[in-house]
Amino acid sequence: MTTRILPREEWPRLVGTEAETVWPQLSDAARVVVVEEDGEIIGCHLLQPVLHAECLWTHPDHRGSVSVLARLWSTVKRIAREEFGVSHVATSACSDDVRRLLARAKAVKVEADSYMVPVGER
Repeated sequence: MTTRILPREEWPRLVGTEAETVWPQLSDAARVVVVEEDGEIIGCHLLQPVLHAECLWTHPDHRGSVSVLARLWSTVKRIAREEFGVSHVATSACSDDVRRLLARAKAVKVEADSYMVPVGER
């Protein structure tokens, strides 16, 4: 058995794995770890950095201001694309106001349990 990082040009080999619909969306920062036996992938796990947008806030005197939110959101999207090279950002909603904003932004709710897995000291 061999364990290695699969080069991008080999990512199409992930067809038939749980990653077959995901790999085309991965950024250049992603890493695909595979275990192979006789040249066949027998295990894989993807590492994808996820840009997480949080702490949306506006001053109480400006809440409901389309101008403030539009300026924030257009700049956040531009930075995500241009500086981080991503097409999506992850976020969470703790209030109905934010849920409504996310619906207007065409955000897709991810139906999953989220976990933070410790990987050791940095």
